[in-house]
Amino acid sequence: MSDPYVIWTMRRTGGTTLATLLSLLSEHPRVQHEPFNKGRKFGDVYPAFLETGDTTALRGTLLDLLADRPVIKHCHELMNHAFNSTLMQVTTELGYRHIVLDRRSETDRLLSLELAQLTGAWGGDAAAKLYPAIEAGEVTLDPINMKHASYQMELCQTRRAQLAAMTAQADPAPFVIYFEDVYTDPERGRALIERLLAFLGIDPQAHPDYENLMEDALLRRGQNSFRIATAVPGFAKDRARLQAMEAKKPKIFVSS
Repeated sequence: MSDPYVIWTMRRTGGTTLATLLSLLSEHPRVQHEPFNKGRKFGDVYPAFLETGDTTALRGTLLDLLADRPVIKHCHELMNHAFNSTLMQVTTELGYRHIVLDRRSETDRLLSLELAQLTGAWGGDAAAKLYPAIEAGEVTLDPINMKHASYQMELCQTRRAQLAAMTAQADPAPFVIYFEDVYTDPERGRALIERLLAFLGIDPQAHPDYENLMEDALLRRGQNSFRIATAVPGFAKDRARLQAMEAKKPKIFVSS
């Protein structure tokens, strides 16, 4: 039997595509992606914790909710350290393995996030509906919200450092994977995902639709947010500003 897992990720890392693929190959129960986000299946857990700060109660709640060990994709930048730390402790005790999914270019991740917020397109289907009008000049976009992007860069760097500290003594160590290594080169991406499957104890040959699922994840998914970049006023200048900020930040994780 394979291991259940938590994908510790951030928004705009290709996490939904990877999480969907892994969940289809795992025999463990599925739960809605990012289940602790507002409006999701377990969306009342985090607000309740913020009101009380009671980690003992949170621990009991998480043990109950995760008793059947559903696989989880969790955007950890959206929750505070106390919540994430308790989630890490509980899932580790329940036999989960941990996957860290990030993006090598923090600038590209943040710009993708800002574009999604500007357009309302959070996935490929939405982009297919909304982008043509933008590309045709029928929809005018505002500039990137640099105040928000700068804040997110600082916050997410803190969250990465906290996650690194939480996983420093993990046995086995978390499997670290990057957006660019999965989606830039299909052959390289396939080899990396197959290493990840081995880490989880998933046998791809046990799944008759494996080849189609892998091709769908690597070749037919994705939003290509930057195709509308020229429609955003000052985009190139803002990108350069974010790159300069990013260059001053140490890299937290390295590849597995």
